[in-house]
Amino acid sequence: MLSTIKEFFATKKTSYILYITSTAILFIPSVILFFTNPQYFKLYSDFVIKYFLIPAYSIGFILDMFSVIKSLWKTFIGKIIYSIFGYFAFTFSQSLAKQSIYYITNENPDFYQTSIQFLSAMYLIPSWIIYVNYAISIIMVMSTLALLLIMPFKIDKIKFFINRFFTFMHIDIEIQKHNIIHLFFIPISSMTFFFYSMSILPLMSKMIDDIFISKAILKYSYYPNKSCNNISYGTYIKLIGANKVSETNINNFDNILLSYGISNKKITFETKICDKIK
Repeated sequence: MLSTIKEFFATKKTSYILYITSTAILFIPSVILFFTNPQYFKLYSDFVIKYFLIPAYSIGFILDMFSVIKSLWKTFIGKIIYSIFGYFAFTFSQSLAKQSIYYITNENPDFYQTSIQFLSAMYLIPSWIIYVNYAISIIMVMSTLALLLIMPFKIDKIKFFINRFFTFMHIDIEIQKHNIIHLFFIPISSMTFFFYSMSILPLMSKMIDDIFISKAILKYSYYPNKSCNNISYGTYIKLIGANKVSETNINNFDNILLSYGISNKKITFETKICDKIK
C-alpha cells in the first residue's frame, strides 16, 4: 500500500514539485497557526500566498506550458492552432500599440503607422501568451471538472484514453498515474498566472510607456521642425492632418537605438495649430 501511494505521487517534474511544495508550505503551517496562534494565521498565509505560492504556481505554469507547446509544435494540428493564435495575437498587439500611442500623444493613432508596426511587433509575444493562456485555462478547467467526476472510479481508463488521444495527435507525451494528480494543479496555476500577470500589467505598461514607448514613438514618427513658424526650429514634431501638429519638448534627439540626447528627460507631447512656413 505504501509503495503504491509513493508511486502515485512520484514525479521529477520541476513544476509539480513547485506546486506540491508551495501548497504544503501554505496549508500545513496555516492549519497549525489557525488552532494555536490565530493572530498570526492571516499574517502568515497572506505573506506565503503573495511572495511564495503565487510566484511558484506562475513559474510552474510557464514550465508546464513550455512542455506542452514544444510537444504540440511537432504536430500538424498544433501548427494550425498556433497559426490561428498568431493571427488573433497580432490583431490584439496592434490594438495595444494604438492604445499606447493614444495614451501618450492624445492623438489619433492612425497618423502613426510606422510606430504602430514597430510597437505591434514588440507586443506580439505578450499578446500570444495571453491568448494561449486564456484558451488553455478554459480547456484545463473543463478537463479537470470531467476528471473530478470520473477519477475516483476509473483512473486507469483515464490514463488509457488520454494516452490514446496523445498518440492520435502524435504528441510525444505519456501520462502516468501521478501525472493525473499533476493535471489538477494546471487549471489553478493557469488562473493564478493569468490574474497575477493581469494585475501587474498596468504597472508594467506604465513603466514601459514612460521608459521605452515614448522614445519609440518619437524615433519612428517625429522629425525636427522645418514646417511651422510658431514652433522652435529643430523641435521634434509630427504633422497631424491639414493644419495641426503634435509638438514634443525634445530638440536634441540622437537618431540611434541608445537615445543619449533624451536619456534623462521625460518626453511630453502637445497638439497645436501649425502656422506653416510658406
